[in-house]
Amino acid sequence: MIPRLHARAHSPRDPLAEALGRPLSPHEGLTEYTVVAHWPGLGYYTPDDEQKTWTSVEWAEHLEDPYLEHLFAASPDDDRHAILHLDVRLHPDDRELTGPEWSETAHRFARAAGIEVPGSAEHGWRWIAVQAQPGRLDLIANLIHVDGTWRTPPADILQRLAGEARRIEQDLNLIPVRTGTTPRSAARTVPSASAQLAGVLTQLADEQVGPLATVRGLVEHTAYRIALQPGAAGTDTAHRLELIARRLHAIQQDLDATAAHLAQPGVAAPAAAPGAPPTDLCRRNVSLPRTTDRFLDIRRDPHSGELLARGGDLEAHSILQRAGFVAVVRLHESYHRAPAGLSEDDESRLATDAVGRLRAVGYHVDCDEPFDTEARPAAYPTLGASVSHLAERLREATDTAEAAGILTELTAPHDGILAGFEETLGALAEFFDGLGDASDPYTARRLRYLADEYVRVIHSDLAHTRERLADRHAPHPARRACAEQVPDHEPERSAVCACPPPPRALPALAPRPVGAARLRR
Repeated sequence: MIPRLHARAHSPRDPLAEALGRPLSPHEGLTEYTVVAHWPGLGYYTPDDEQKTWTSVEWAEHLEDPYLEHLFAASPDDDRHAILHLDVRLHPDDRELTGPEWSETAHRFARAAGIEVPGSAEHGWRWIAVQAQPGRLDLIANLIHVDGTWRTPPADILQRLAGEARRIEQDLNLIPVRTGTTPRSAARTVPSASAQLAGVLTQLADEQVGPLATVRGLVEHTAYRIALQPGAAGTDTAHRLELIARRLHAIQQDLDATAAHLAQPGVAAPAAAPGAPPTDLCRRNVSLPRTTDRFLDIRRDPHSGELLARGGDLEAHSILQRAGFVAVVRLHESYHRAPAGLSEDDESRLATDAVGRLRAVGYHVDCDEPFDTEARPAAYPTLGASVSHLAERLREATDTAEAAGILTELTAPHDGILAGFEETLGALAEFFDGLGDASDPYTARRLRYLADEYVRVIHSDLAHTRERLADRHAPHPARRACAEQVPDHEPERSAVCACPPPPRALPALAPRPVGAARLRR
């Protein structure tokens, strides 16, 4: 059982959607089997157990109420990020817990986190516990007390949660963190060279006792402590540390997948034959440390049945999203899933199309058998690629006039890229205005706010920069053409051109001897 504390948020909607694994809905009611526990004082405010029929949106509004009741409540750092989100994950080999066991676990973690005080049923802090995904429990709380005071979590909250997790494991007869037997341990017992290498990689990537997991835990704890410090600098530093922790988790996943592959009987790395043509990875000029980004896995999750795509680099993610997948970004991992509401046949067609597109541009895709395909759809240049071409032209620009001309493509008031982007946001806002959902008008207003307050500011600043470049009429000092001459003011007679020498060309191959059948060693 591993507890994880997320960064505090201003709204409970995103944490609740993450706990449910799906967007909030004003029509879907959450039963007592989903919200397995809540703060004891809820019964004083909702007679006749009306919360049993609440939708996910109503539960989110319930957690948001302290913001409306206490408009001036703020943390010691003078912020309003009062939503505490904690999730607990069981070992994959643990038994399924019953509803009362989940409820007891939730109350024990709430007391360990300091948001539930025994003996004060009608007082305290609003919190709920959601059990909507296999082997996972999410606890979401508002740190604003019913009397308007702010509850700051204890400084040693991580140690308290970890200690309580160990006690719950013992009480409920769950697999302990450090002594759990996993399928990976079997790979270390196979007396082969590949299994021994797999054992080394498994030890590095082990989630409980591996060195990478230890480093990641320290980075996460440091990010949490820094986020509590006042000032924007602490928030930025904490965000950078969270990104580092996410990269460490991606490395663990890659090592774990490689260890599982090596542990399979008869697996050996294929040796390239002399004179063999280069692979797709070599043709695409991918450097060795990044080759793992060329591998993806598109399968149905064995526990939830969801269609998931994992792995790949940014180019692969773009292909997945153009094929119809939806990106899911978590603190420690990023993956893609099929859109909600699709039938199994539609999901199969979606996955098959994505496999063909990815393999067509050189990606190695492991997939379930129904998704395997020999189709290789043609790839065409995207609109974003044509915009990125402007960056290449700017890197080659030699004077301010050329740079100003390129920048005009962005800032032209009628048909520039930013003008089109602003118009697109307006059209998208109009689209949301007519959808009919309760949250759609808010989304439309948000889009118009982005267009008015952000895009126009960027447009104005870049237009001003373009005008300054157009007025300068100056060559770039580091990109001028080489005249191969020594300046007139140079006093040394031995001086040569100061430009860097051109790159050395490879020597031409000698002609093949006449009559030679093959090269000799």
